[in-house]
Amino acid sequence: MVPPMAGSPFSLEGKTAVVTGGGLGIGRSIALELARAGADVAICSRKLEHLEPVVKEIRDLGRRSFAMAVDVRHEDQVQAIVERAVRELGRLDVMVNNAGASFRAKFEDISLNGWNAVVGINLNGVFLGCKWAGRAMLAQGHGVIVNVASIAGIYGAPMMAHYGAAKSAVITLTRELGVAWGRRGIRVNCVAPGPIETEGYLDVLGKTDPDAERTYKAVAARVAMGRWGRVEEIAWPCVFLASDAASFMTGATIVVDGGPAPREGDR
Repeated sequence: MVPPMAGSPFSLEGKTAVVTGGGLGIGRSIALELARAGADVAICSRKLEHLEPVVKEIRDLGRRSFAMAVDVRHEDQVQAIVERAVRELGRLDVMVNNAGASFRAKFEDISLNGWNAVVGINLNGVFLGCKWAGRAMLAQGHGVIVNVASIAGIYGAPMMAHYGAAKSAVITLTRELGVAWGRRGIRVNCVAPGPIETEGYLDVLGKTDPDAERTYKAVAARVAMGRWGRVEEIAWPCVFLASDAASFMTGATIVVDGGPAPREGDR
């Protein structure tokens, strides 16, 4: 029988976490919400200048934090932040594999280099994050991994087939690890966001779509709630999955997409 938990099961007080892609958008929001829930949070991304203001915000919340420049496609760099987190924060309780990137292109126009770049960040980066965080967590006998995928990995994504393929693999990897580590004290779950207003996505849309405003409105029209999501609306489910409130969940993917638009006859 599992003993009852003391205090709020949603609290992360005394926990430590690493968030990849933690300088902007969803990753920044996840890092801050983890800190607000009580965790000390280390963050990384390819550009250190994006990270330093977030470290200050986390420290202003009374939590410990540090930042590292990490390209999640490079195993030695992913290993380094995990080992530093264990060394400086004492252990690693939560790993959030959030780093991601893409570009819009017709499938027939995607080069092999472009394909490899997107798969490298969105899939290989998650693989490496799970591998090295998993090793640390298996050694200590407990831990939680939260992978950030996308509804593109469930339904596909026009003009972003490489991204959808990588995110689909992340969802499957999450399920596989949930089974593999379920009896070893490690929970592995996933969040699949729908359209979320982030600097990165809106920048890609603006640069590659000649009618970006019309596309933006069309995307919102395909959502039951009639709008794009906010970054914190992805961060909050990540905090839930990281907490003891999700203690009987592993291998699962939570879809956070505002729901499908109502059909004509349902209105």
